[in-house]
Amino acid sequence: MKDPEIDILIAELERQTDLTVADFDGIIHALAFLLPDTVDPAKIPADRLNTTDAAMHIADDAFPNWAVHIRGRANDKDGHWRCTLRENDSRDSDAFIGTGRSPILGQAVLAAVMRLAMVRKKD
Repeated sequence: MKDPEIDILIAELERQTDLTVADFDGIIHALAFLLPDTVDPAKIPADRLNTTDAAMHIADDAFPNWAVHIRGRANDKDGHWRCTLRENDSRDSDAFIGTGRSPILGQAVLAAVMRLAMVRKKD
């Protein structure tokens, strides 16, 4: 699936460090569109989506038992985080892989979840 509006949200997750509650509200609604059986905007407040814990809970609910690889380097200004979601941790034969990168760890996780959900969603 290709959706330019979701691509814009992913780009914001990956480059901005000062997302607002309104930005996270748009992200939670995009996640609800991509993962309707997993994400309910009424149960996930947008003002709490900016935490790594919330992002990991979404990843866990959406892709249970998938491997989450996080790499990064923290520094004074922000981090340089990369997140990869893989179905199989031991082989390179995954049909789909979700990747995200961001100065904010939780946002890297959300970007990876959104990318993976986009490639898995049927048009």
